[in-house]
Amino acid sequence: MPEKNFTKELTALIQLLDEPDEKVYTAIRTHILALGSDTLPLLEEVENSALAPKEITRIREIMHTIRVEDVFEKLKDWTTHNSHDLLEAWLLISRFHSQENDDEYIKTSVNKIYRDIWVEMNNELTALEKIRVINHVFYNVHKFDALQEKKPVLAPYLPGNLLRTQKGNTLSMALLYLVIVQRLNIPIFGVNLPEHLILAFTNGKTMLKPATDYLEEEVLFYLNPFNKGAVFRKGEIELFIRQLKIKEQESFYLPCENKVVIRRLLQEMELLHKKNHTTIMADAMHHLMTVLD
Repeated sequence: MPEKNFTKELTALIQLLDEPDEKVYTAIRTHILALGSDTLPLLEEVENSALAPKEITRIREIMHTIRVEDVFEKLKDWTTHNSHDLLEAWLLISRFHSQENDDEYIKTSVNKIYRDIWVEMNNELTALEKIRVINHVFYNVHKFDALQEKKPVLAPYLPGNLLRTQKGNTLSMALLYLVIVQRLNIPIFGVNLPEHLILAFTNGKTMLKPATDYLEEEVLFYLNPFNKGAVFRKGEIELFIRQLKIKEQESFYLPCENKVVIRRLLQEMELLHKKNHTTIMADAMHHLMTVLD
């Protein structure tokens, strides 16, 4: 549709948002939703104008729905074509939560960490020597540290906030660490352990096969990015599971796909929004998870 006609049609629909008949309004809403994310700039402009509370409420609900569906479709495309790029999905979810356009800052910062590690790497290093290099740059040079804050807050989950403050929670620290090492083509994957996303360093010099193709005996050791990249063995996971008093699962020891990592991010954000009584955002996170099932 030509831009002029599109704007004219959307403007006409917006003018009908005060429609008192709910059935008629539903038809108007459906029509606006069908126009997709291109409607957002004009809807945002109208939202800031002097409208009645009912119209503002309706516009905000429509905008929210469009944004959710836009992220849903982009995540769907990511799972099919780009699931090797963990940062892309993380940015999609972050952008949905924050109107600040942090993408360039985030990508530049991630590239800086990557380059600082890359120049210290060589093919002769053992797996443990590589981890020492990564940990030195990540924790000593770039000063990343664990955030001990227990309150349910959103900021630590967002990559821009993590990179600015150098402090993250258990999940965001593991996410950033994973983004860096996968970019370095080091065979490290997430492990979906209850309460902590840990990482597994697998056998092999590079990421030669998908995460789900690795067997437990191919895991050399595990890492905890929340604890300065500390290395540990299977026995410590077994002890942790016993302390939690939950049933042991094979998945607690095996590498998982990036899709599982992103699903966990959405799960934790859903729980966060529920604790903060932001039901509309909790429902959005739940909906986005369905694309990763």
